[in-house]
Amino acid sequence: MKRKGGEPKYGSVSIPMGILEEIDYLIERLRYWPSRSAFIREACLEKIRRERERLREVERRRRESSPGD
Repeated sequence: MKRKGGEPKYGSVSIPMGILEEIDYLIERLRYWPSRSAFIREACLEKIRRERERLREVERRRRESSPGD
């Protein structure tokens, strides 16, 4: 699917079958997510938030330890 500017709106990735099977199991058992895509989107957003927070912490420590700034 393309946006107005011609850039793709979505990308695709390959996920090992073992991970997909675990995702399917959780979706089936918990019945919280309507689809694999919904589960994966939420998982990616959670990971992005965690890693951005970690990056902020690393950058903060670097600033604090920089001599002469």
